[in-house]
Amino acid sequence: MSNLLAETKLAIELEVKGRDYYLLSAKQSKNPLAVSTFEGLAKRETYHIEMIKTLAEKINRQQLTPGWLDQVDFTSEKSDLIKPILVALKERLNRPFESAEDITAAYKVAEAMEKESFEFYEKVANESNDPIVKSFFKTLATEEKEHYSLLEETLLYLNNPGEWFKEQERWIVEGRPLQLAPDAIL
Repeated sequence: MSNLLAETKLAIELEVKGRDYYLLSAKQSKNPLAVSTFEGLAKRETYHIEMIKTLAEKINRQQLTPGWLDQVDFTSEKSDLIKPILVALKERLNRPFESAEDITAAYKVAEAMEKESFEFYEKVANESNDPIVKSFFKTLATEEKEHYSLLEETLLYLNNPGEWFKEQERWIVEGRPLQLAPDAIL
């Protein structure tokens, strides 16, 4: 159990590091999409910190029950993660943009932190014998992967919107087979 408590302490440190970086990057950025993305991710990292602390307390007090996990609200769908970012973006559209190089560097650091986090959480999940702990860290790793993916996609949009639209709307470029009704007349 002491190893698991040490791992939860490290998990908290990773989340604090990520949250602080996102808040600093949001403060230093003038790009509205970057600010909204960083602030949205900082908010999620703060929630992760709270949940990991709760997990550690429950482990320490031996009060970890399967029902507790149902109360944890991890968002693994990118669409759920992006909604608050887009709402905040609407409020910032009148700010000046900064250089693409600065934004790209900030995003690359953020991606590296998310990758470090999800790899660590997968390791903890794989090594744990406790099904609740295993499920908690697998779910947390999934959300961190979505953060990583969100960063990749928004960076692509910022640096190459044409390529982003091509990726998002691939079906338009590749085309879909025409499905005709059986009674269609050509």
